[in-house]
Amino acid sequence: MDILLSSILVLIFTSLQLGVISRIPLQNGMADIALLFVVMWSLHPQAKRFYIPTLLAGGLMTFISSVPVPAVLISYVVAAVLTRYLVNRLWEMPVFSMLIITVVATFLQHLLYILMMQFQGSSIPFLASLQEITLPSIFLNIIFAFPMYLLVRDAQKLVYQEVENE
Repeated sequence: MDILLSSILVLIFTSLQLGVISRIPLQNGMADIALLFVVMWSLHPQAKRFYIPTLLAGGLMTFISSVPVPAVLISYVVAAVLTRYLVNRLWEMPVFSMLIITVVATFLQHLLYILMMQFQGSSIPFLASLQEITLPSIFLNIIFAFPMYLLVRDAQKLVYQEVENE
C-alpha cells in the first residue's frame, strides 16, 4: 500500500512541480517539491521502502529536467539517504530534521548541478549561481517544506496506521 500511495503522490507532486511551482520563481531560484516529497517521505521511521519513491521521482525529474542526466537522480538519492541517516540519529525531532535536511539537500543538489554543468563546459560563475539561484531556492524550499510535511505526514498516517493520542 505504501508503494502505491507514494507512487501516486510522486506523480501528483511532479505534475504540480511542472505546472504550478515552476511558475513561482524567486530571483532565478525555484522550489523543488519533488525533492521535498522524497525528504518528507523518508522522514517517517516506518518508511523502509523509501528508495522506491526516491528512484521514481528522480527518474521522472531526470527525464523532464534539462540538468545533466545523472545529477537529478543522484541528488534525490543523496537526499533520501541523508534523511534516513538523520532519522536514525534525531528521530525525536522530525520538524527540526526536516528543516536541516531541506537546507542541506537543496544546497547539495544545486552544488551538484553547478559542478555537472561546469564539467560539461558551461561557463557558469560559481559564486553568482550560489547567490542568485541556490539561496532563493533554499528559501522557497523552506517555505514549501511545512505544507509538504503536513500533507505527506497525513498520507503516511493512512498507510502506516498511526494512532493519534487524544
